[in-house]
Amino acid sequence: MASKMSGLKISSDKGSKQPSDERIPHRPAYGTKGTEVILWANYFALTVKTPSLYRYTLEVTRRSRVPRGNNQQEPEAKGTKRQAVIQSALNQVAKGIKYATEFKSQVLSLARLPLPDNQIVEVSYGDEGKDDTYAVKFNPSPDVDMDAMRAYVRTMNDPPGSTGYPKFSDAADALTIIAGHWARTRTTDTATVGSNRYFFLGEGSEKQSLGGPEYNTVIRGYVQSARLATGRLLLNVNVTHGVFRPEGPVPELMQGVGHPQQQSKFLARLRCYRTIPGPKSRKIKGIICGLAMPGDGSGSNKPKVPRVGATANEVSFYLEGAAPPGLSTNAYCTVAQYYLKKYGYKAQPNLPVVNMKTRQKTDYVPAELLEVIPGQPLRRKTTPNETAEMIKFACRSPFENATSLVEAGRKCLGLDGGSMLAEFNVTADKNLLTVRGRELLTPGITYSNKNFPSYNGSWNMRGAKVVKSGRSIDRWSWIHIEGAGGRPQPNHDELRDAMGAFVRYMRNDSGIAIAANPCRNPVRVFLENGNILHQLKDKFRMLCVEQRPQLVFVVLPGKKTDTEIYNAVKYLGDVEFGVHTVCVLSSNIKKGAPQYFANVGLKVNLKMGGINHQLSNNLKVVNDGKTMLVGYDVIHPTNLAGSAEGLPSLVGMVSSVDRFLAQFPATAWAQAGRQEMLDETLEEKFKGRIRLWQRHNKNQLPQNIIIFRDGVSESQFDKVLDEELPLMRKACKALYPPNQPAKIAIIVSVKRHATRFYPTDKSQMSSTGNIKPGTVVDRGVTQARTWDFFLTAHEALQGTARPAHYTVLLDEIFRPALKQEAANGLEALTHEMCYLFGRATRAVSICPPAYYADIVCTRQRVYVADYFDRADNQSSAGGSTARAAAAVPNVSVHPNLQDSMYYI
Repeated sequence: MASKMSGLKISSDKGSKQPSDERIPHRPAYGTKGTEVILWANYFALTVKTPSLYRYTLEVTRRSRVPRGNNQQEPEAKGTKRQAVIQSALNQVAKGIKYATEFKSQVLSLARLPLPDNQIVEVSYGDEGKDDTYAVKFNPSPDVDMDAMRAYVRTMNDPPGSTGYPKFSDAADALTIIAGHWARTRTTDTATVGSNRYFFLGEGSEKQSLGGPEYNTVIRGYVQSARLATGRLLLNVNVTHGVFRPEGPVPELMQGVGHPQQQSKFLARLRCYRTIPGPKSRKIKGIICGLAMPGDGSGSNKPKVPRVGATANEVSFYLEGAAPPGLSTNAYCTVAQYYLKKYGYKAQPNLPVVNMKTRQKTDYVPAELLEVIPGQPLRRKTTPNETAEMIKFACRSPFENATSLVEAGRKCLGLDGGSMLAEFNVTADKNLLTVRGRELLTPGITYSNKNFPSYNGSWNMRGAKVVKSGRSIDRWSWIHIEGAGGRPQPNHDELRDAMGAFVRYMRNDSGIAIAANPCRNPVRVFLENGNILHQLKDKFRMLCVEQRPQLVFVVLPGKKTDTEIYNAVKYLGDVEFGVHTVCVLSSNIKKGAPQYFANVGLKVNLKMGGINHQLSNNLKVVNDGKTMLVGYDVIHPTNLAGSAEGLPSLVGMVSSVDRFLAQFPATAWAQAGRQEMLDETLEEKFKGRIRLWQRHNKNQLPQNIIIFRDGVSESQFDKVLDEELPLMRKACKALYPPNQPAKIAIIVSVKRHATRFYPTDKSQMSSTGNIKPGTVVDRGVTQARTWDFFLTAHEALQGTARPAHYTVLLDEIFRPALKQEAANGLEALTHEMCYLFGRATRAVSICPPAYYADIVCTRQRVYVADYFDRADNQSSAGGSTARAAAAVPNVSVHPNLQDSMYYI
């Protein structure tokens, strides 16, 4: 049935006409262009005979011994504590009833759970040395109608009264929970991160140390989720990688970390087993606060800690209440004395004391009695060196990844031996799914003096001149930054010659209009320890205020990890002084490689408003010069070790200015943190994009506006239409005549998904073992009624290529203009635009409007990097991240650079 349905041609009902403004329009047809290929997809077909399920949402709160104020709520249990509490509650009430849960927010069961009248189950929690009571409330929720879901999959007919998207998300979520329950309960040998990422920790685990000083470990794991497709149910499984803290005895982990302050920060917040010594030795779980510190404790009888890293013989605390034999009550004793008298244990004399509670209320333990529990994810961004090592480990051939899915992946998730699937009448096929794809024709590339064919998604622009030079660069200069980190610096005269050669290349070989000589001698900066921004600011002021250059090249001293220098340069250029900046590495510029000169020249020309290259064929819908393309994205304060409270989300928006799709000037702003949907600011910013088009097109308004919205999930599609689209409509209404409204199409582009495709035939394989660039898949793993497709436009240089996933939320353009060729037209436009990314000589993985918007967001974060970094560093160090973030400024690009590609 699935194969028959995936081969159907989609068309409107006879005698009816689909409205062009319908929400999330039905697929007008499957695409037909290109050479057909057979691919493997990282999906397993599911046979689901599960009956309808009972569902309960969960609330987990601690019972307080002391009444709280009116405005204070009891904290909810989180993480492993929450899982233990929910498991204990289920042990009390399930009584043989089969259930599945993610141990966070819901429970699914095959029969109704016998709950108390108030639906609350009380649970005792004794881990981490605590004696707490938690209340778990099971709130009955609407049942999961599995029969209705199966009927929808068979027919692809919307259920009566259904208007939301996605369809039957509750049933898909239920299958995801059922498929992941077995792995989630194996807490001794499997780590679970987030809602559906699983990492096997036992013997045979695939992992590698990331090196000092912390020796964190990257582990290969698997992510899974259930999906509804035409005629079938699927389980999407993909390889994933996570970075975890090291495990083992605390004294061993501390070796090589550094001085005691660093050791304390390293240990903070790690969960561990704590051995209680003595004749009846036992282990309890706890969370490390850090090493004993001077200033620990509160009140008049504070502990006495002479230094950070003090030993059990040096640290003493005030013993109140009952004292072990041989010790006095209401008197100070050392940690060593206490353990000797209390447990008969002699503490190691050379190891530090660890605090297992808080800085105010301490609980000191000899370090040798602690062992860090495995499977604890790293709660901060990885360092550049860690990231590089992680990429090396993660980089495998597509064949290796595909093989691991059907071997290690199935074992990790329990798809064969786990009993949970069988208990819910679910089976997963043994083999990866095969689907049909198509290899689209690649476009030719045109420069002002040459045409190039593209091969495997790339081309060589040797000997080519840009199509159109940007504004003439009559005034430029450069800054030579030296002395960072004590690295050996190249000779300044050597760099002067290299910069001269670079400018000559742009003038003579690339056709970029730039003056032969700088407007003044280069500025040399010898960096010292301290604030880099302050050291560079005076130099920029001297150069920019006195000479007013249009462009400043900045020669960086070291590697690509000179992040702080780069951030300072971009802030000063983009925000403070309003001058375009181009950073180059001294090691690269002095080599004088023509390819490097050409690539940097592409950035220069884009910043000045030029056109680097075009396509030899015309882009349908866009070629008549009446269509504006817009891309926008939002990034959030995530992956920070500390709290993100007070940190904003950052919005980036770009738009085209003509039919050539070379220039995408940008605008950017900040909004409330972790808010994905754009606020009212969108209306005025969208007006600005339309007015910019007018200025470039003889005061004509664009008839069509194609919008690529980056990064929203399926559950947010309705919000885009309900919250963002009205603001854009309002902007258009203010500018357009009433009888000539703008036609709008909205396409969501997503890269952060888990779908991958693998070639089944060597003759249809790229040089890296991937599917070929230009491969599109719009059936097999999609739904017939939803207009979406997966496009792999690029050649992945390493690892498995990740396709971009495009979904049409609104279409007032393609179907009216292209009729039955609408699907082919959208796929071709999206594919060919990937060859128009201005600073590259290869197709990129996602279409430029979305790609540029993502770059703008990243640049916006550079301007406030200090605030984000401050939050990332505030974990064990104490202090309030909220206070650090409260003063984050809403930084705007200097007026000189507005409506340009300053960000490229």
